[in-house]
Amino acid sequence: MNNQLNKHFTASAIIVKDKKVLLVHHRKLGVWLYPGGHVESYETPDQTVIREVREETGLSVEIIGEKDENLADASADVSVLNNPYAILCELVGDHYHSDMVYLCRVTGESAQVKHNTIESEAIGFFGLDELDDIDLFPNFKELLKKVLHQVA
Repeated sequence: MNNQLNKHFTASAIIVKDKKVLLVHHRKLGVWLYPGGHVESYETPDQTVIREVREETGLSVEIIGEKDENLADASADVSVLNNPYAILCELVGDHYHSDMVYLCRVTGESAQVKHNTIESEAIGFFGLDELDDIDLFPNFKELLKKVLHQVA
């Protein structure tokens, strides 16, 4: 890692439904990725991942994972955030993303997936047997396989 380059915080979602993961085909990178984006200065990573999923897919999600509410203290305005499933530091062009990756599930029966957005040209759910047939970064494919083996 080049310590001279800027580091940005990002939050991403691995959305699992019916033993498949939701991926978006990224226009600029030409590969399939999970939805996610930069953490804004007024957001927590939890809020970012929910917002980014809605913007990129049209879906409402909730984060699956550990959250120790015993550490919250309302009198001191301390809340507890979800623990990410993984945290990756990724070189993206001329800067790094410190990416907090969360497991999520779709909420609400009426949610409809957007199929074409500014950042993505396709969206789809993929099972374990389909991951070798699409363009994925190798480490990302390993992460998805790990998740899908756990939910199978």
